Amino acid sequence: MQPSAMKTFLLTWNPKKWLWSTLDADYDLARKQGFLDDRWSCGRNKHIRSGDRVFLLRQGQEPRGIVASGIVTSEEPFPDDHFTNAGRSALYVCARFDMLLHPNREPVLPRANLNSGALAAVHWSTQASGITIAPDAAAELEELWRAFLTMRGYSPILLADEIPAAERFWEGALRRVTVNAFERNAIARGVCIAHFGATCRVCRFDFGATYGELGSGFIHVHHTRPLSEVRFGYTIDPKRDLIPVCPNCHAMLHRTSPPLTVAELQKRLQYAK
Repeated sequence: MQPSAMKTFLLTWNPKKWLWSTLDADYDLARKQGFLDDRWSCGRNKHIRSGDRVFLLRQGQEPRGIVASGIVTSEEPFPDDHFTNAGRSALYVCARFDMLLHPNREPVLPRANLNSGALAAVHWSTQASGITIAPDAAAELEELWRAFLTMRGYSPILLADEIPAAERFWEGALRRVTVNAFERNAIARGVCIAHFGATCRVCRFDFGATYGELGSGFIHVHHTRPLSEVRFGYTIDPKRDLIPVCPNCHAMLHRTSPPLTVAELQKRLQYAK
């Protein structure tokens, strides 16, 4: 049975209605560990699920635009005290934000850049958090977001198994491998590859040896520690927690839950031969 397709949703933040008092500390933490775990209001939407993609849009005052992206980690929306109105409740989702921009320190993806192509159909002026972004628009937003971050000097990683938007990408897929924030962290990846080399530690495949300059240095990295063991404030050790693997072996490691270890997959590979 195929996994259900990831959906994409828009979360909103209006500084005129809610002051993000911990933004400085949250931003610094996200830079230190490569992600930020937080919760956010999702309006009245009760259909957001774990693994769905979210983008956070700053509204109300300039600079307006996309300031964060992430993956939902809570199983479904849950009620809690309202963020502004005492005595009322609101629905929330937990998310692991893989990128957070600080609007007082750096540019954000401008709201004005979201008006072309499939993006023009999205109701960007909504006051409600949790609206659905259609697959075509979500795919364009991913591309625009990645290009913007790259232009600003960030290193978002584009891997064939990591594209996190639009159901059309998953037609016929046997299994989706979600590359987590640790594996996306460019500094951690660099240290890992510098230590182990860019050769798959399972099957020994070397993209550079096969494809020449085109493949030189290309490799996935796999996080060896189960994410269920990762706690708040965890600092990654790239030499202990990451391991370089080719895309095929990366997918095979994730064929079970919890994922196989590198040693377990090596044994299966030897047995298959």
